[in-house]
Order: sequence, then structure tokens, then C-alpha cells
Amino acid sequence: MEKLRRRRKFALCDRQLNWDLWQKLYYKHQQEYLRQRLLAIKYLYEGKTRKEVSKLLGCTYKTLTTWIDKFLIGGLVGLTETITHSVPCRLNSDQQQELKKMLLEQKPTDYGVDRNIWTGKIICHVIKQRWGVELKDSRIYEILDELHISHQKAHRDYANADRDKQAGFVPTLKKK
Repeated sequence: MEKLRRRRKFALCDRQLNWDLWQKLYYKHQQEYLRQRLLAIKYLYEGKTRKEVSKLLGCTYKTLTTWIDKFLIGGLVGLTETITHSVPCRLNSDQQQELKKMLLEQKPTDYGVDRNIWTGKIICHVIKQRWGVELKDSRIYEILDELHISHQKAHRDYANADRDKQAGFVPTLKKK
């Protein structure tokens, strides 16, 4: 174990740190866990001990060692690879295609929801109601990306407003 620790230390010392790339990756990645990894490597290159770095970042010594290994194997880019989980989708391909058609051609009111705009929560509700599958909002947005459906935040449509009614409403609002 001690040999492995010393080997990591020498490997870390032998490798030059590209500070420009470090800074670019630090500002590119907004996720705190990726920034912690980058900070750990920075602190080590600044001469801090592993125990000091662990304490500064609030991580275990073992976690820090894992980050060092990732850095030694893949460099800064390998260190900042996002965590991916290969969990199979709970909706089969037929259900996904039906969902796509449903979202593009129908409204939530067709499924008993008192809204006209699809949201992540509404889609989750309809999927659970229709297929008995529970999904989180975040997974819904991933599925939409996989189905090549863009999503955007809903906003009110004022273009269809009746100008006469609006003009009559403004004086009543000022009186109150």
C-alpha cells in the first residue's frame, strides 16, 4: 500500500499541470463535484498534503486517491468526465414513440390534466397513469433529448389578448 502511495506521488510530481486547461475546465464545468476534483489536483500541485486537501474539500482520503488515479490515467479531461449511469430505460421503444406522438399531437387535457401545456411533472403523471412507470422530471428531459424533442419553458401568450378588454381593465386596476 505504501509503495502504491509513493508511486502515485512520484507520478503526480512527474506530470506537468496545464494551468490554462485547468482554468478552462474549471469554468466550463459548473457541477460542484467536478470542480472539487479540479481543486484537489490544484491543491496537490500547490504543495498541500493529501490530508490537508481531504479536509479542505470535505472528502475522504480514499475519494481523493480515486481522483488522483483518474487524473493520472486520463489527465484533466479524464478527471472531469461526468458520471454516467447505464440504467436501462423503463419505457420500451414502442412506448417512447407513442410518448413522442402524444406530446407532439395531443394536449394534457386529453389525459384528464387541467393544463394545456406539457411540463415534466405532467408528463411524469401521464406516463404513470398510462403505463404504470414512475419517472423523475430529470429523466423526462433526458428522454425528450433522446427522442429529439426540444423543450422550452412555457410562457404566456399575450398576442391573442383582446385590446378593448385590456383597456377597460386598466382603470379598474388603478382604482383598487
